[in-house]
Amino acid sequence: MWYIGCSRMETAKLNEMIDTAIAIEAKDGHLANLLEERARERGETLGETERREALELFEGYIRSVPLLLSAAAKSAVGTPVEAVMTQVIAASVAYWDEEEDLVPDHLGVLGLLDDAYFTLRILQLVSRRLSEESGHVLVKDDLTALDAVVCDIIGEQLADVLDELVMLSLSNTPIDELIAKVSEHAGNFQFNTAQTSFTGLSVEDLVDARLGFVLQPVDIAGGEICEALESLAAKLAAADDAARTALLDQATAELDEALRVALSCGVELNADEIELAVSMLIGALHHRVVLTGGAADGNFIARAVEVVLEGIN
Repeated sequence: MWYIGCSRMETAKLNEMIDTAIAIEAKDGHLANLLEERARERGETLGETERREALELFEGYIRSVPLLLSAAAKSAVGTPVEAVMTQVIAASVAYWDEEEDLVPDHLGVLGLLDDAYFTLRILQLVSRRLSEESGHVLVKDDLTALDAVVCDIIGEQLADVLDELVMLSLSNTPIDELIAKVSEHAGNFQFNTAQTSFTGLSVEDLVDARLGFVLQPVDIAGGEICEALESLAAKLAAADDAARTALLDQATAELDEALRVALSCGVELNADEIELAVSMLIGALHHRVVLTGGAADGNFIARAVEVVLEGIN
């Protein structure tokens, strides 16, 4: 079991599990074989360099877990939130203790993707709440693009179950207490933003460059739409009411064009579906940013785009 905070011993155990997984992958190639199969399905062939660079992304993904846990624990030591942060961290690693998890650990790196996803999703969701309600950030890097690929790798059915487990764990995690403590003692301390294996790099660009053979056409189109919406969200948050009207009109036209371009990527949408998709996405962003004053970060936007495109495609 994982107990108080994330001690050096616990971090060492995580790193040992990860090192073992990487050694298994080097020997048996479970993930490499799966990636090559995905490439063949899309009429592509993976060379040695492409295979190595793709595997490096997944290794970086699972190695981000001990990095983030250690940083979160250290940031809370000696502060009023230390006790509650300990509970949050414990919840985020609980899945690693499952003897029969969704993807068996003996599959090496492939077998730890579900464990890493569980922890990283919880930490990202907690970080989002903290950012929206207190201004503190635990996880600065946006791992959304790689999260999506991991879900695709393990399969939609298992990914849905894993997301349910994430939400169940979050429901039993004292996030409200953490935020209340942070707000109560605002100004007395500041969390150090945790670094992942990708700090200073664009995860989305890395995924596009190294894992393009895994992505479905809808993923490619969705990525471009996400970029447009993220830009719009930032502009809406900074604009006054008069400027927002013009921004929304411009964004509506741009999204309409982006979705029409998506037709050439194999996403089959008719004119009515394009209009519906644009209205839903613009409406969701307007409600989030303008009406409620909330933050529309990469995770929120990616999820909105995913729901809309999958719902109408």
